[in-house]
Amino acid sequence: VTRPPKVHAGCPFVVEVGLVYGGDLPSDQPIQLLRFANRVPLLFQQGACAITSTVSELDWHRYGLEQKSGALPVGPVILLVHLASTKIPYTSEAKEAVAETEEITREIALAVQAAARSMKVHLSRQVRRSFAEEKFRIIQRILPRIAEKASEIVQGPIPDLTRVITKIMD
Repeated sequence: VTRPPKVHAGCPFVVEVGLVYGGDLPSDQPIQLLRFANRVPLLFQQGACAITSTVSELDWHRYGLEQKSGALPVGPVILLVHLASTKIPYTSEAKEAVAETEEITREIALAVQAAARSMKVHLSRQVRRSFAEEKFRIIQRILPRIAEKASEIVQGPIPDLTRVITKIMD
């Protein structure tokens, strides 16, 4: 997700967010947060960074992830946040963390929320698909038995069930 350019202290900036869900990622550990500023990874002072605090302050329960208050959410997610600007407000001269400013934290939050919404849509589609598959398996298993017993009772032929199953599944 790339947000449209905004201005902070007279300098333009852009926030980009990428989100990876599932795979071989552990679902019982906090998400992996990858922070970048002008394509340079921010490896130190994660707790002092505006990116980390903004991600921690979001309500991740509505997106399907567990979260303890004030901490990073728990789940099989890698979240990449990139801040590109001509003048990034760092917390120190070491350029290890992004300083908290209202405009930048708002844009980070909006970008992360947009990525999390698309993840939530993906997860809900997976759940719906699994329910439909389970329903189809149950119908495939039970309906032929019902048809056999009904045909024995009325002493008639066993009807073709393909159209009936298709109609039920739609």
